[in-house]
Amino acid sequence: MTIQQLRCFIVVAETLKFTTAAERLHISQPSLSYSISELEKELGIPLFKRVNNVIRITQYGEALLPYVKVALDNIEAITVKAYELLDPATGTVNLGNMYSISFDFVPRILELFYADKENGQVTVSIFQGVNRVLMDKLMDGSLDLVISGKSQSSEVHSRYLFTQELKYVVPADHPLAGREEVSLAEVGSEGLISLGEGSNITGHIERCFKARGLQPNFVLHVAECSAMGAFISSNMATAIAPIVPSLSSNSVRVIPFTEEDRQLLGREIYLQWGKNKYLPPPARAFRDFIIDEFGN
Repeated sequence: MTIQQLRCFIVVAETLKFTTAAERLHISQPSLSYSISELEKELGIPLFKRVNNVIRITQYGEALLPYVKVALDNIEAITVKAYELLDPATGTVNLGNMYSISFDFVPRILELFYADKENGQVTVSIFQGVNRVLMDKLMDGSLDLVISGKSQSSEVHSRYLFTQELKYVVPADHPLAGREEVSLAEVGSEGLISLGEGSNITGHIERCFKARGLQPNFVLHVAECSAMGAFISSNMATAIAPIVPSLSSNSVRVIPFTEEDRQLLGREIYLQWGKNKYLPPPARAFRDFIIDEFGN
């Protein structure tokens, strides 16, 4: 069977008129009738029947119609994908990023990328999540690129982009709220909010405390940074975190760390992609653009 035969079958099934179907397909009515006849011969079943000079689809045709539609959709998807593979200026890029850069860095990337009109046909689909989820999706092929803390996996390529500053966030009436800056030693045993055990940023904070001979006191776990504000303003805990806009809607005070601890706590952010994963041309072009703009 041919693609044209399948298209003929669908259009006749939709119109139930050979004349109308032929016009829609831009072919002659005899050619349409021949295509349907050949398809019926190959399948060994009648697809249509004539009742009182009216075309009706048979029970066999009704049963096959959904499968034929799916088959043609898949064929069209193959064609679209083939064009994408040939042309890096079209297609979709699946980008994953951690929550805390969704409000400034990622919009900046997209603004610069789409400033070039040649990139107008590329769609960037964004997924936000914590580092371990992003890495899982990168490895299973759901994401093409990830911007987050550096993965320790040998299966991932990483390119440094920038260092994210972490600050100390406390309730507005906290004893340290009036300070211009604080040190890790002063934070000491204060109750902290983490982004969950095993998260990239939690592990980073733990390593920084250890470098100062200290141990962080995590008392609450949340899914992402924007959820911290309500807990902090309710005097349930404090946090060491990148600053996101949602924090400003709560009664909190954001305090920078001293220069020495600020450098220690600086969180390196990387663009990452799988070493052994196929990267479609649009994703390669987007990766190269990010590296050219921010990778130096």
